[in-house]
Amino acid sequence: MPSADNALMRRFHVPRAEPGVLVLDRRQAHHARDVLRLTIGDAVEVFDDDGRRAQGRILRCSPREVVVEIGEALAAAPSPLEVIVAAAVPKGARADWMVEKLGELGVSEYVPLIAARSVVHVEGPSKLDRWQRIAQESARQSRRPGVMRIASPAPLVTALDSARGAGWYFCTEGPSLRPMADAVASVVTAPRPPQLWLWIGPEGGWTPQERDRFERAGLTPVSLGGTILRVETAAVAAAAVVAAVLVPAMQKGQQT
Repeated sequence: MPSADNALMRRFHVPRAEPGVLVLDRRQAHHARDVLRLTIGDAVEVFDDDGRRAQGRILRCSPREVVVEIGEALAAAPSPLEVIVAAAVPKGARADWMVEKLGELGVSEYVPLIAARSVVHVEGPSKLDRWQRIAQESARQSRRPGVMRIASPAPLVTALDSARGAGWYFCTEGPSLRPMADAVASVVTAPRPPQLWLWIGPEGGWTPQERDRFERAGLTPVSLGGTILRVETAAVAAAAVVAAVLVPAMQKGQQT
């Protein structure tokens, strides 16, 4: 199998990265053949949703199909923390952008949150399927292990029930709130939760009843700064804080 530098290899998402011969799906084949201009013998890397990856080479490349021979597959190193973002759905293309950036930042799962003041409601599987494709492309581009999962839309009470036992923060506005970076940094020395949930409300904000529900569930309110952020900005900013502050510290702890 190829021994080229992984960072230089073109990546393709496959249902399962395992040794053998596989045919790229139509979208991946188009990208390999018509966009990247790859041809027979070129080295590639394939990856799947679970973080497995493998090197391979193109065996056949025709207008009808692109066939890849795959060598030994490698499992991804265990993640020190599973990060889940439960956020209201932004309007239009802003939601696609948010999904793409959350995927790049290594978020494990996005939960489209149905809050009291939500404006956008996801109906039918088409939008969820689109977001999953965006998450796959984001993983390909960013070279992250695995692919961010897209959950089914969930009302706040349902999502809170799913998050029991996790660490969690809900982003809000108000005086004297703890900055999120400080709150996240404290997790490094505290008992580590199996998951970290980040809760982002709609642009109309959380209702008093939702804030009360968060407090009764033991969530920590945190601030992302002194300005009012759009949903997608807040979600990406929160995920970036975790990616920059918490995940590297936990990875360092795993190595010592």
